[in-house]
Amino acid sequence: KTFTGHKNSPLSELGFKQAELTCDYIYQNYKVDAIYSSDLLRTVDTVKPLSQKTGIEIITDKNLREMYGGKWEGMLFSEIPEKYPEDFKVWKETVGLARCTGGESYEEVQKRAIDCINIIASKNEGKTVVVSTHGAIIRAFECAVRGIPLVRMDEVPYVFNASVSEINYLNGRFEVIKTNISEHLADVLTAMPKGI
Repeated sequence: KTFTGHKNSPLSELGFKQAELTCDYIYQNYKVDAIYSSDLLRTVDTVKPLSQKTGIEIITDKNLREMYGGKWEGMLFSEIPEKYPEDFKVWKETVGLARCTGGESYEEVQKRAIDCINIIASKNEGKTVVVSTHGAIIRAFECAVRGIPLVRMDEVPYVFNASVSEINYLNGRFEVIKTNISEHLADVLTAMPKGI
């Protein structure tokens, strides 16, 4: 219930359990050639079990980081509308057009996600690549791939924590195959709190 953003917080005990289950799922269902991650601890730790199983080194990239929350960083979501009512009103009404006070907009997040993932995909064409990143990056990137403008971002829900999304890259184009694969998480499934 906290806007974590670029704060380098660790995974919780539950997060480590989810990471283990997700890495087991990926290991059993894909032949992984490369592993990329945001440089933040929580995403690196999410794919660390996969790195250990495969012997593949994790390549970190700060451009895969979560949305920078500016003044919202570390605040409870319940506090943000009290301190920054105008910016939070945009977040609630048209999230894809929102900008965190003193931080990033979804448009900026989407641009760096597209640029970064394009580079990763073009370097690894024909390979299976795991990218460990954050909710805002995934949501903004999925909008771009599906051709959904940010003003309609509400049509693309946040994925579950530690879920898997499969996206194909061929001849410079991305295609969403499946998102939010989460059956492997069973009774430890978690999502973004409602109303965020």
